[in-house]
Amino acid sequence: MRAVIDTNVLLAGLLNGNGGSARIIGRFRDGDFDLVISRAVFREYVDVIHVFDNAIPAHKSEELLELIFERAVKVQPVATSGLCKDRDDEKFLEAALAGRADYIVTKNRKDFPHNFTTPQIVGVGGFLKAIEHVKGMS
Repeated sequence: MRAVIDTNVLLAGLLNGNGGSARIIGRFRDGDFDLVISRAVFREYVDVIHVFDNAIPAHKSEELLELIFERAVKVQPVATSGLCKDRDDEKFLEAALAGRADYIVTKNRKDFPHNFTTPQIVGVGGFLKAIEHVKGMS
């Protein structure tokens, strides 16, 4: 299973180690899904996470960014030309399409197109359920 994770989910997981977003980070660490990124997605991860340097221990954020850089599926984005309400979210959709991701996981689903079946635009809870479903089938 492949997924693109919006920066807001990663940030929430780093800031609150007990929530669903943190569980998604743990599932990535455990190899339960393949994270798909483009250069623009990774750059946003780095930039946004570093804004919160005072709230996130450096070893925690650096370890996650290194893991993502090493293990994520890196893609050349496919231009989508304004399909997202928020142009800043376009990079996530472009990476998902290029990487044939099954899911985009975000805390702001309203900004993504609603007419997509693949990738599915899901929240944190929906993605955790999808992981459980796939793991239950294996």
